[in-house]
Order: sequence, then structure tokens, then C-alpha cells
Amino acid sequence: MVNWNIARLNGDPQSIEEVFAAMAEDDVPGFAIAPSLLILQEVTNSARVSIQNILEDAIPGVAYQTATFTVESSENGSGGAQMLIYRSDLFEEIPAGHRDISTGAGRNTDRWQLRIRGSADDAGVLWVYGMHLKASSGSANAETRRQGAVAIRNDADTLPAGSNIIYAGDFNVYGNSEPAYLEFLSAGPGRAEDPLGTGSWSGASNAIKHTQSPRLSGGALVGGGLDDRFDFQLLTGPLFDGDGFSLMPATYRSFGNDGDHYNISINTGSNTYFPGQSARSNALADALHDASDHIPVVADLMVPGLLTCVLDDHLGRVVSGGTASVTALIANARQVVTPEAASPLEYSAVGDGVLVGGGSGTAPLLPSFDTQSFALVAGVTGDFTANVEVVATSGGVSQPEYDLACSGFGIRPAVPSWSGASIVTDTTVEAASPADAGAIFIDVPVHNVGWSAVQSALDLDAASGLGGGFFIWEGLGTSVAGEPGLLRFGFNTAGADEGMHEVEVTIQATDEDVPGETTHYITLTLVVTIGGGGPVPGDFNDDGFVNGADLGLLLGAWGPCRDCPQDLNGDGVVNGADLGLELGFWTG
Repeated sequence: MVNWNIARLNGDPQSIEEVFAAMAEDDVPGFAIAPSLLILQEVTNSARVSIQNILEDAIPGVAYQTATFTVESSENGSGGAQMLIYRSDLFEEIPAGHRDISTGAGRNTDRWQLRIRGSADDAGVLWVYGMHLKASSGSANAETRRQGAVAIRNDADTLPAGSNIIYAGDFNVYGNSEPAYLEFLSAGPGRAEDPLGTGSWSGASNAIKHTQSPRLSGGALVGGGLDDRFDFQLLTGPLFDGDGFSLMPATYRSFGNDGDHYNISINTGSNTYFPGQSARSNALADALHDASDHIPVVADLMVPGLLTCVLDDHLGRVVSGGTASVTALIANARQVVTPEAASPLEYSAVGDGVLVGGGSGTAPLLPSFDTQSFALVAGVTGDFTANVEVVATSGGVSQPEYDLACSGFGIRPAVPSWSGASIVTDTTVEAASPADAGAIFIDVPVHNVGWSAVQSALDLDAASGLGGGFFIWEGLGTSVAGEPGLLRFGFNTAGADEGMHEVEVTIQATDEDVPGETTHYITLTLVVTIGGGGPVPGDFNDDGFVNGADLGLLLGAWGPCRDCPQDLNGDGVVNGADLGLELGFWTG
């Protein structure tokens, strides 16, 4: 934002254009951007259109618009009125907020109300006071300035508490003890702070702060050399808090002033405003010398955020009560020339009870984004719709609320079990073999209890704990729905000691690969007895072998058969599961 006493266009128009162009390319703070606000003093009614044309030629392609402009005959005769030009791609004026405030000597201060586009609260509003207080030294002139400052403060103190207020223009004050300056810093809702501090600005040691005059000789412009700080931007406290609109540190500057031109023309000798770029600095100094009898004051503001959010709207199958895997992406879409210019955008994200989870955070600038995860609440089956609400908790944010909708089909988690009739998550399966019989196999069925179209399939993923001759042969990777899956374990009897060999195996299974999938664990103890004349599992006729004779006895007991030996898995029914075990015990 820029304020500049443009001296009724008495300076050279080409030089004025060059100064405007240089503003847009001013990278002294480490970045360059076309001005968003230009608060101009000494603008006559006839000069207004010329200024707009000069600005358009200097900074083409930027959408500038003039805010409400008023000029009385007394202002035309005493130096001109105040003019605010703003970037209409960033701001909109609220015309009802404009006011003319008489500040003495036939001059009015203009008050404008601007809102950053898309913001809906007071934190997105800037109140701008453009002023040109009474000129010249002496107690009478100082008193007129004080009365003008009182009138401005009386108006500003009626604005909403915590307002973002910019007092800008040609104050014409001669020192930090002058009553008009102190009036702006006095207590009250509209109290301002000076970005350069309240210390003295007189003398060569403070030359970097001076704004009038960039020329020694006058003519149509006032001369005298750079030795006064007449031009100011004073800001209220909220513009220093680092939240929303806030002054960026070390960006307040007298444009083109290198601090080495006290009480002389700004283009005397060499100018070093742009470090290490003498030609560029000297060209700007020449333009400032010829453009006006003031140099601009420039400052950069951090800006509130622009919230943007994304949520998958069609989720497909989702496990209810599962893991939080429905994700909202949240970012700050405000375009800034440097990340430091974006104020923190804090937000909260909550589900509607169908989706649960979420939280709060700070949205980063695109292309980065923050994530908040949600889960489908337990018990939801079949078609569902759900919502996530994201709300900016920082002030001044454009598009501060999002209501994100999604839909899907809810399914229950899978239910792994060693039994098809009930939930059995821990079981023991035994086998026997003569010594040195090679590899024997043990088939163990795994069930997904209660499966239906609204229940997840069960994916058999991994087996851990195997060793000591035990291994898994096949079955991992199976997806279990209505029919049981079969895990085939093996044991290598070659060289194994006679006696009992035992291992505890943990089977890891998951729901099908959809949002919300959960992980399940069931355990299995495998026991193999080698030699020793002990009973052989599946040897129903006790001849020491598992063969066709035993198979016939198992088929003869087919059906409900609680506590009978042919019910190998102990589920009260002799069926295909027991048949699979019998075949695993087979010795021939």
C-alpha cells in the first residue's frame, strides 16, 4: 500500500509514470508486487482522469478502480482532494462506509471502507483515512492540524472494536512531540501505532525516514531538500498482531530514499536505494525529483487466507466402525508473492455423526495441504450420505466455510473364526506322523462368520510364528466371504525328533481393500506328534495309519455328531471342514 502527495500533477507526468512503474517492480523487501492501494493527496478534480491514465500506462494489465471521490471547491483551491485507487481483483469498496471529514484549512479527510473479496467478517475490512493536514510551521497551523486529527480520531473511535485502520497521507507535522501526531497515538478504540516507532525523526541520522522534498530548487514544486517526515502510514493495533491483515516486518519505507541524502536533492550524486544497482537507483531518484515535492511511503501487508477444501464425494464400499480413512484436504488458496505474506489460516473440521473424527489445524498454501481423516460410524450398513463441515477460525478469511458432502455403501467389518458356527479366535489342531515320513500337511479352515452382502470379505494376509519345521504351504491371499478359506500348513518330519512338536501361529487378516478396512488377528496352535506309538489324529480304527478305512468311518458319522472322534475341529458337526483335516492327517 502506497500514499503519495502527487502535488496536483505539477510535476512531470512522464516522471510520475516512471515512479508508478518502479513501485510495481520494487523488490527491496525481497519481492515485488503491483500496489494494491494507492492513497493520493493533492488531487484536483481535473487531474483525476489523468492520474488514472498515467497509472494504467505505468502498470498495464492490473485492474485498478477509483474509490468514491469527492472534492469541494475549497479543496480544489487549497491543494486538492484525497483519492484512493485500489485493485478491484483483490478488494471491493463498501460505498456506505465513505465519509468526508472536515480537518480545517478548507481540506477534508476521506474515509473509505474496503473489504478483501470473499471475506464476510470485520477482520476482512480495511478502513482507510486519506488526509492532507494544514501545512506550514507555527503554533496556529499546528493547532489546526491538531483539531483535524481530533476530528479524524472522533470518527475512527466510532468504528467497531478491533478495526483495521490505516491513517495515511501528508500530515505536515514537524516532530514527534507535535499534538496532531500524538493525537493519533492517544488512547481510545482508534489508537494508532507508528511502524517506525515514536522516537525523533529529525536530523541526518534519521534521513532514511524523510519524505519531503526530493528537490532543492522549487519552481512549480516545493523545494528545500529531504529533511522532513511529512508523510505517514499509522496503523491500529490489529495490523501489528500477525493475524489477518498485518504489517509485514521491515517493509515500511520511504520509496527511493537510501538514507544518504539529507537536506539535498534525492538524485544528488549516486543513490543506493536498490542495493548494488546504481543505475536503477539513480533512474528512480531522477524520476522522484521531477515527479513531485514528496516521495511515496510504501508498506506491505500480510493478507487473510482463502480457504479451499476437497473431499471424495463417492466413497464406494466403506467399513463402518473401521479406521479413519475418509480424508478431507484443506489448504489456503490465497495467491501471494512470498509465503510470508500469507497470514496463518486456522480451521476446524468436524463430521456430522455419520462420519466421525477430524480436528483442527493450520492450512498451508497450495500446492501443499493439510489432511483431516474421518471414519464411518459403527453400525451403518447399506447406502448412506454424510457431511464434513470445515470452518475457518482465523478472521478475514475468504470462503470461510465449506460443507462437504459424500456418499457410499456401508459394510460391517469381517468376523474371522476357526468355526463356522460361532466366533472362535483361538484353537488347537493336532496331527501325528511316523518318523522320517517327509512333509505332512494340516488343513485348517477359516470362516467369516455371519457374512452377507453388507459385511466385508476377509482377506488372509500373513502368518507369523512359524518355525521349527512348521511352514505354510498355501491359503494366504485368499478372500473369504460365504465359503471358508483353507490354510494348509506343513511340517517336515525328516530328521525330526520323536515326540511332540508345537508352534503358536498368529494369522493376520484384514477387511477387503476399501476405506475403513481394519486388521484382525486370530491364533492357532499346531501340534504334531512324531512316532512314539501314541494315538494318531484321524486314525479312528487305531491301526496307526490314516487311510481309506478311517475315511469311511468319518463319512459314516457325517452330520451332527457332538463329541464323536470324527468331529476333528470340535464344532459339533462332521462336515467338509473335518474332511479337510482328515485328508491333512493322511498317511496312506
